[in-house]
Amino acid sequence: MLESDFSALLQSVLYTNQRQLSPESKKARLNSEVISIFSAFPVLPMQDSLYYELLALTAICGELPCVCADRLTSSKSYRKKVVTSLTHDKLLRIFSKDHLRGYRLGIRGKRLLRERAPERFQFYLSGHTDTNSIKSSPARRLRLHRIAQTYVTMLNAGAMIYRDEKPPVFVPDGSSPCRIKAPAFYDSREMKELGLEMVKVHGSRMVGSLLTPSRTFAVFNGMDAVPTFDTQIEQRGKIMLQNIRYTRTGVSHTPDGILLSDQWAVMATLLEDAKTYKKEHFLFGEGYEHFYFLTNDYHGETLLWLLCHPEIIGQLNAMLLQELQPPCRNAFIENDARTDAGAPILFCYLPDLPRLFRFLSALELLQMKGAILCFDFQANALQPLCGDRVELQTIDFAEFERRFLTSP
Repeated sequence: MLESDFSALLQSVLYTNQRQLSPESKKARLNSEVISIFSAFPVLPMQDSLYYELLALTAICGELPCVCADRLTSSKSYRKKVVTSLTHDKLLRIFSKDHLRGYRLGIRGKRLLRERAPERFQFYLSGHTDTNSIKSSPARRLRLHRIAQTYVTMLNAGAMIYRDEKPPVFVPDGSSPCRIKAPAFYDSREMKELGLEMVKVHGSRMVGSLLTPSRTFAVFNGMDAVPTFDTQIEQRGKIMLQNIRYTRTGVSHTPDGILLSDQWAVMATLLEDAKTYKKEHFLFGEGYEHFYFLTNDYHGETLLWLLCHPEIIGQLNAMLLQELQPPCRNAFIENDARTDAGAPILFCYLPDLPRLFRFLSALELLQMKGAILCFDFQANALQPLCGDRVELQTIDFAEFERRFLTSP
């Protein structure tokens, strides 16, 4: 058969079986494998390939921001090659309007995924849904981008994101209890399968929920903006999430919150505004007991992975306490350790907004000095909040990676 009857061979680099979070291991995720896609009858790429991840993420998100593809591979040239190949075969197309640029599935791409993997994609690629019949308004597309960005963060942190690999927690009339064995992320559309339950929280800014064996998180994504919340609506969402976790898994967890953002400056703004009338009360006191601030990048993915592994947090805390004095549990100010002089220390490597705000406020009120312990990449964001009363101590992130993220 003539060579022109075929599309060009696609040079695909496969991810390693075990997804690692260090930059070195990300570069080592790929090894060479050739995938041939016939022009008239395309073949579904192997699941470990970037070809597949781009198609799959676009399918479940409706529209995937083009910038998100950079977070799936460290090689820009390879990413460009994959996108060019997929668009050439009309499996993927680029849609740009109103300063928003994203990938959408082509008609052939939708047909391919529905026919080859209906259990994974039929939910997203059928009917008049936001992911199948995409609205062109900037607000609707921005919400799709917000959820898509969250999906990439969850995927890179090791959470399960595909319907056929997750327990059906939000499927109505579930007959048997669901057991959460590993972190699983459910977007807001999956949660809406509950019907009347979700009507109570219509208007919530929640983009989804993250369930782990030991914890439940409501997930929000402010992207590059300072988020605002309707406290009453979000409180109903919190109660709903707690009830669903108990009724579907038999485990009673008080949910916590995760706020994703594109930049650390948003955290500083939120904490500065908390001292004024601009205070976001849902974040500081009226929402979740713990509300973690994480970024949509490699550092944020690593912190999210850490948040899903409490045993690693325990090991890290034990290592830190070897160099510090034990905490004082009866103090007027919450603390995780003390300096040799007795000053309170707050562990802030997993930034918990309400706890950090209470710590800083208590130091100011009591006219005390204290210390904050964080990763070195967080220091620039926290330094303006410290003032003269707070000493900033840092953890070497590279050393943390070598000890906890690198396979032996």
